[in-house]
Amino acid sequence: MKKIYFTVPLRIMIFSISCAMVYWYVISKIINIGSVMGTLFFGLIGVCCIFWDKLSDIIKKIKQKRALRIIYKIVCVMIALLMIWVCVILGLMSYFAKRTPDKDATVVVLGCQVLGNNNPSLMLRKRIDAAFDYLVMNPQAKCVVSGGKGNGENISEAECIRNELIDKGIDENRIYMEDKSTDTSENIKFSAEIIKKNGLNEKMAIVTDGFHEMRAALIAKRMGYECGAVSAKTPTYISANFTTREIIAVTAALLLNR
Repeated sequence: MKKIYFTVPLRIMIFSISCAMVYWYVISKIINIGSVMGTLFFGLIGVCCIFWDKLSDIIKKIKQKRALRIIYKIVCVMIALLMIWVCVILGLMSYFAKRTPDKDATVVVLGCQVLGNNNPSLMLRKRIDAAFDYLVMNPQAKCVVSGGKGNGENISEAECIRNELIDKGIDENRIYMEDKSTDTSENIKFSAEIIKKNGLNEKMAIVTDGFHEMRAALIAKRMGYECGAVSAKTPTYISANFTTREIIAVTAALLLNR
C-alpha cells in the first residue's frame, strides 16, 4: 500500500505535465524538428506513466539477465546525461539572453519570416520592437538589419525590418541593410563585414529571440566580435517548439564546431 500511495500521485503528476507539454507543442501548429522531438519525448513519458506496472515487470525481467542488465544501466546513464545536458543548455541560453550589450553598440537584427503581404511575422515583429526600443534608448547607435529573401517572401527580411523601423521613426541613415544571408552564421558574418566596411562600432547588440541568443553569441565570438543580447519576447505558444529546436541546433553546432 505504501508503494501505491507514493507511486500513483507521482505518475498522475508526471502524466499531467507530459500532456501539458504535448499540448504546448501542438498549439504552435508548426511542424519542425523541435515540435516533433518534443511531442515524441513527452508523449513517450505519458505512455510510460499509463503502462508503468507492465513496464516495471519488463524491467524486472531485464535485470535478471546479466547482458540485458548492463544494457539497461547504460541506457539509464545516457538518459540521465541527456537530461543534465538539456538543463545545462537551458541555463546557458537563459544566461546569454540576459547579457546586456554596451551602450551605443551596433544593433544587428537577425531576420525571420516575412509574410506574403510584405508584413513581418509575429516573431519578426517582436524582434523589430526590441531593436526599436534599443535604438531609441541609444540614439548614437547604428543598426544592421540582416536577412535574405526566403521562399514565399516578396521582399528580403532585411528590407522588411528596415521599412518597419523607418515607419516607427528611426532615421534611415542609421540603418544598414544586409540582404544576402540565409542562416544565422551568414547573418553574423555578412553583418560584421558591413560593420567593418562602414567603420561602425564593432561591439554588437544582437537582436533575436532569447532562445537564439546563445548560438548567435557563440558564432560572433568565434568570428572575434563582442556582443550582448537584445532579446525579443517570443510568443508563449511557440516558445516550447523553438526552444527545443534550438537545443538540438546548439548541440549540433558544438559537436560540429560550427
